[in-house]
Amino acid sequence: MNQVIDFTKMQIGKKGGGKHWTKKEVEARKNAAAKLTRKKKVNLKMPGWLDEAAQAVWKKTLRDMKEFDILDKVDEDVLAAYCDAVARHKELSQMIREKGYYVMNAAGSFVEAPWVKTQLSYARLIVQYSDKLGLNANARARLAKRIADEEVDPNADLFD
Repeated sequence: MNQVIDFTKMQIGKKGGGKHWTKKEVEARKNAAAKLTRKKKVNLKMPGWLDEAAQAVWKKTLRDMKEFDILDKVDEDVLAAYCDAVARHKELSQMIREKGYYVMNAAGSFVEAPWVKTQLSYARLIVQYSDKLGLNANARARLAKRIADEEVDPNADLFD
């Protein structure tokens, strides 16, 4: 079974994440994880516009997330944007190592290099995309909690 979160940390009466879990909470989370288990494997198609560096991130991400199996066909574009952001962030990190954080402006003062701000923007994008895609532990735990608490989408009736 593909577990969304590690239930060994959720033992009844034992502190896990700063709280004592009740039997009901542990069962609800286990049931939530079971709902996320697919009967049929989903094959995501890598978009052709990704460059070689982003393609490598795509392959690594799918390999790393195989155990969780929470990505779906509708996630392809967001995953592609995530992979591109990771690849660009890596390039800019290399540029910072080579050229530094500061450049001299026309007035002779040192100012932050433009690639530093761009690299930080990509870092923010990576965090946002990874959160939306469930690529980090907190996002997967929140997803399991929402399902366990049986949160209802207030807009769900709009699509019936």
